[in-house]
Amino acid sequence: MVQDMKVLQVSGTDTIGGAGIAAYRLHQGLQQAGIDSQMLVSRKATSDPTVHRLSTRLDWWGRIQHRYASRHYRHQIKKTSRRTDSAYWSLNNATYPIADVINTFHVDVVHIHWVGDNYLPISQFSKINAPIVWTLHDMWAFTGGCHYAGDCTAYQNTCGNCPQLIRPKPDDISYQILQQKITAWQNIPMTIVCPSQWLADCVRDSQVLKDKTLQVIPNGINTTQFKPIDKLSAREAFNLPIDKKLVLFGAFGGINDPRKGFTYLQDALQLLPDGSDIELVVFGVNQPQDLEVNLPVHPVGRLQDTVSMALLYSACDVFVLPSMQDNLPNTLLESLACGTPCVAFDTGGIPDLIQHQTNGYLAKLRDVQDLAQGIQWTLEQSLAPKMIHHNIVKNHD
Repeated sequence: MVQDMKVLQVSGTDTIGGAGIAAYRLHQGLQQAGIDSQMLVSRKATSDPTVHRLSTRLDWWGRIQHRYASRHYRHQIKKTSRRTDSAYWSLNNATYPIADVINTFHVDVVHIHWVGDNYLPISQFSKINAPIVWTLHDMWAFTGGCHYAGDCTAYQNTCGNCPQLIRPKPDDISYQILQQKITAWQNIPMTIVCPSQWLADCVRDSQVLKDKTLQVIPNGINTTQFKPIDKLSAREAFNLPIDKKLVLFGAFGGINDPRKGFTYLQDALQLLPDGSDIELVVFGVNQPQDLEVNLPVHPVGRLQDTVSMALLYSACDVFVLPSMQDNLPNTLLESLACGTPCVAFDTGGIPDLIQHQTNGYLAKLRDVQDLAQGIQWTLEQSLAPKMIHHNIVKNHD
């Protein structure tokens, strides 16, 4: 019986960042369905006793190996990559015995999520005893190290000459990592899960994972938590103006994550008609400083709980996420679940969520004029929150 199944979720975090949040939501959903789900993470933010921090499960020798591997790995990243942020680049080639820890759980399925930043080294996959299901939250599993490839399609061949490296060349570290992945994983039976059709298409075109079993399963969301809330009450909760049209932007990296495209929103807002009653609301880790926008800005900081997030989405008239490339962003899913329409670029997995001029607007990629038009169009419509919410309930609850 399915209820007798034991599953281990292996994720870099539980509720830090979009991938961790998606993994933890699945973990909770399986538990509610009566399945024994445990979670192994590198960084733990919750007090959930079924979420286990890796450092507490390693023995003394494993901790020494982990410490050495982490030090060596950091040195490699600084020496090779233009960006040292693990959201952009991971090698996962400095090994330590995490597979031994995974095997101590004695589960029926090991469900891997975001494991960059050397959390689950490439060489450790073959040492996992249980069948592997791997939900991809970005492109890292099949590239030479980048989490998002942008316009580059080298992962379809051999990588090398990587534009994200300090010194790109044909046999650079991206080429080496891609070959390591092909060699290490080619004989491992694993099921790949992609939350979006776009990411699934990338997998089919990749050298690393093209022959693996593939399923497209969108991320889920608790629609009893994320649902439409009375707009007036929601605005009062954040002390936001009740007589203005509010445009919302937010991301885990705040305005300083280039991939999330805040500068495009900044430029688009400048194109909106003078004298419009539009104001900007921003959430995320970083607070906006000296923003070059011709309208009032309301920074609300980083919100830690679903109640606050649901209130904020419900308080605003449109959520804008001008990402350059994205899988299936939690923020879009959350906003739509709260009945708030979204504007975003037509890229990545975003069209899986936004139906153009039905629950939002899909602008041409990097087209500031079209992004501004999308914001203006959405604010002028009367898109029914309940209809938008119901569509998410049908496909993602």
